[in-house]
Amino acid sequence: MKKLLIIILFIATGCKEKLSENYRGYVFNLKKEPLSNVKVYERRDSTKYVYTKKNGYFLLKPRSLTFVDDLIFIKEGYVTDSLETVYYNRGHGTISLFLRQRSDTLFMKEIKQITLPNKELS
Repeated sequence: MKKLLIIILFIATGCKEKLSENYRGYVFNLKKEPLSNVKVYERRDSTKYVYTKKNGYFLLKPRSLTFVDDLIFIKEGYVTDSLETVYYNRGHGTISLFLRQRSDTLFMKEIKQITLPNKELS
């Protein structure tokens, strides 16, 4: 019985996904082109931020290793995006984004410029 309990405990702890100590990932537009100079920061601390590199990659050290926060992505000409980095999915358990050992990806939508007809006042 003791051996069975140890085996179950080993399997249960071994199945947990190991998290990274940093938020990291890539940001692309909807054409799958990397976006550079996207400002990335945690929702509760906008004073500490990074910008994505030419290849769209970013690495952001969280303000706390015991508390994870939503990430905010801002780039002029694109829709500002906020993303939950940890959420619970029934059947799959806790899901972590941008905190995994492998990098995650965000696709940002470009804002379309609308030109309105110029009506002169009479």
